[in-house]
Amino acid sequence: MTLYLKLGGRKAILRAMPSLKARLEQDSCFNLESFRQEFERSDDLTEFLIFLSGGAPFYDGKPVSELLSPVCTCADIYERFVDHLVAVFFTGSRAASDEQELRALMKKLRPQVLNPKPIPPVQVYSLDQKLLSI
Repeated sequence: MTLYLKLGGRKAILRAMPSLKARLEQDSCFNLESFRQEFERSDDLTEFLIFLSGGAPFYDGKPVSELLSPVCTCADIYERFVDHLVAVFFTGSRAASDEQELRALMKKLRPQVLNPKPIPPVQVYSLDQKLLSI
């Protein structure tokens, strides 16, 4: 069974987002000015969490580095973010192994969030320069 199903599916993840926002707003370590739009105007964070937990075959929103870097500015704050994420999903009724699974997934993402590496542009097609000058 996927973590997505263990969490309760899309509806459970959607229900958890207001709690996550409230927790982050109450924590003085987080500056949500640039991140608030992820809760209010974008569903990228929700869709990313659905994808990450195994509930969607692909994710086509913002890259995780752009999504979480504005709010997770250092390793300590990233860990606090993960703690808040775990708290909103695992409120007493979930197995410890499920919590550890989410923490392990977030640990794998940590380098991409904290030290994103630029990706060189990919040339999709090329035209002969002589053809362009005609």
